[in-house]
This record gives sequence, structure tokens and C-alpha cells, in this order.
Amino acid sequence: MKWDHISAETLDQFVQNFEGPRTFLQQSKNGIFREKLGEKTFRFGVFEGENLIAACQCQKISARRGTFLHIPHGPLISSPPVGGELEGGLKFFLQKIKSFAREQKCDFVRVSPLFSSSPFLKGGPRGISSPPVGETLHVFRSEKFRPAPLHINPDRTWILDLKPEEETLLQQMKKSTRYEVRRGVKKGIEVQMGNATKDLDIFWNLHTETAARQKFTPFSRKSTELELEVFKEDCQIFSAKIEGKFYASSVILFDDHAGYYHQGASKYHKLPAAHATLWAAIREAKRRGCTEFNFWGVSPEENKSHPWTGLSRFKRGFGGTEQTFLSAQDCPLTQKYWLNYAVETWRKWKRHY
Repeated sequence: MKWDHISAETLDQFVQNFEGPRTFLQQSKNGIFREKLGEKTFRFGVFEGENLIAACQCQKISARRGTFLHIPHGPLISSPPVGGELEGGLKFFLQKIKSFAREQKCDFVRVSPLFSSSPFLKGGPRGISSPPVGETLHVFRSEKFRPAPLHINPDRTWILDLKPEEETLLQQMKKSTRYEVRRGVKKGIEVQMGNATKDLDIFWNLHTETAARQKFTPFSRKSTELELEVFKEDCQIFSAKIEGKFYASSVILFDDHAGYYHQGASKYHKLPAAHATLWAAIREAKRRGCTEFNFWGVSPEENKSHPWTGLSRFKRGFGGTEQTFLSAQDCPLTQKYWLNYAVETWRKWKRHY
């Protein structure tokens, strides 16, 4: 096997043809976006002969608590024709990424993989299995990786299969969600879609209110502005208007196979404004030919004290299936890693994750 840098075009072609779980985080647009935020993006491939069998996009992130290399929802490794090759490919990848991180003077490596611990993926919307946890965890351990105290990207997501007709999608929703979606249509809630400055203004006003009410730290406005700039037509804001005022707004990303519920904001109204924005986004994803709608992160149903409990209940109401993946894995490279470990462990405790 051979390890080498690859172009953005080569990465995108590999991602587009990849048959396992994948998200927009491994597309070159996301790498460009992260660079505009001040991070350094690298793209690598693993070759067997002339064939590209694995690829990843990673960011070098510098913070006061340490510098690290992060692989978000990667690497993507093609399913091998015979058993054992996958493990060899993953081991080779981990060895190479650690060596590169040392060259970059990083304190640790963080891998947030899409290796499944969810039976759903064996017969999911694409009908393709991802590498199961049991076949990969021991490879991480053998390369001195350990569970990260916090995840950056979700390792538990909620996915809606968009292949059925709209009426079937409605029937698959929870009864209360279906009622609210239909009530929104009946009451004439207007949902507008756009990615202009005026659309961002609508979202940001609601987002600021939501962050203050729910006491969380929001993305910066600049970050969302840059996403709109980089993703262009693949980043849309859906805003629900009732009697001339906006009560809910959602930022949705799209790629060739999925829509992603990226950010949401709302304020109270007796009519279901938030339901209306997501139903409009689901319909737009279906119109674009997407086969999935990814609601992004959800909390474990059994953890009722989790800060995402209410939001997760809202997402699950639209129907779909939970996907769970191997949690983020860290490989310490310097003693400074343990400062980061302590800070993130404290944050996890404080946030009740």
C-alpha cells in the first residue's frame, strides 16, 4: 500500500462513489470552509497499486490547550473483497496519519470515524454495511488510540430514508409530528428558502434568541456567512413566517445524496413553525434527488438529563432510524494532550453529556 496527498477533485470523486456511510464533512467544500476559519486542511489517499482504496480530509486545529489533527467522519475505506484487508488498510492509515501529525508538531490525533455499531446500516438506505466496531476497535487500540472525552462530530445520528413517496413519509412519522406538519400546511404557514444576507439576518435574529434562552454557545455569525459563501446553492436557510413575522429558521446543507439539518432556531408560537421549516427542507431534499435526510446528532433515548433530549425527541418524531458509530478516538503524541483531556472531561461533566 502507498500513502500520498490527493487533490480536492480526487477526494470528491472518491466520496461520491463511496458506498458506505458518508457525510459532507469529507467533501472538499468543507475543507475549504474550514480553511476560511483559519484551520489547515490536508487530503490523503491510500493506494493499492493504482487503485485508491481509502481517502480522508483532515484539519490541523490549534487551540491554547493543544494542537491536533482531526479527521471528521473519516477515513473512508472501501469494503475489501476478502476478509482482513480492511483491518490492514485501517492500521496502515493510522500509522501514516500519526507520522504526519508528528511532522506537523501536533499534540494528538483525533479520528471521528463512521464505523458502525448500528444494525440499521447493514440494510440502510444505501444497502451497504459500514465496517463494524468489533472489527476496527482493536486496530485503534493496537495503535495506541483511546476514547476521546468529547466528540466534535456526532457519533449518534438520526436518518430518514427519502425513497418513499411523501404520503408514505407522513404516515411513518409519529402521530403528533404528522398532526403538526399537516396543521402547518392547513393553517398556511409560509416557508421561504434562500441563502442571501436577508435570509441569514432572519436566522441569526432567531438564533441569538434561542441561544440566550437555552444557554448554549452558538456558532459565530461569521462561520455561517462563510458556509453560505463556500457551499453556495448547497446551503439554504428555511424560515417560517406567520402573520408577517418569522418564528423558526433552519440552516440545511445538501450534497449529492443527503440533506443535513445543520442548525436550527425558533421562538414560541401556537402554530408549528419549526415543523414547517423541516418538512419544507425534507421536501427540497427529495426534489433534489437525495436518498436520505440526516437530522445530525441525537442523544441516547435513555439519558433523559441530556441537554439534547427535547431536540432529539423533535427530530425522531419525523420518522427514521438511529445510526450509531464508534466514538471519537484520540492518540496522544505529547504530554500536552492530557491538558486537553482534562478540559474536555470537565466540559462533558458540566454539559451533562
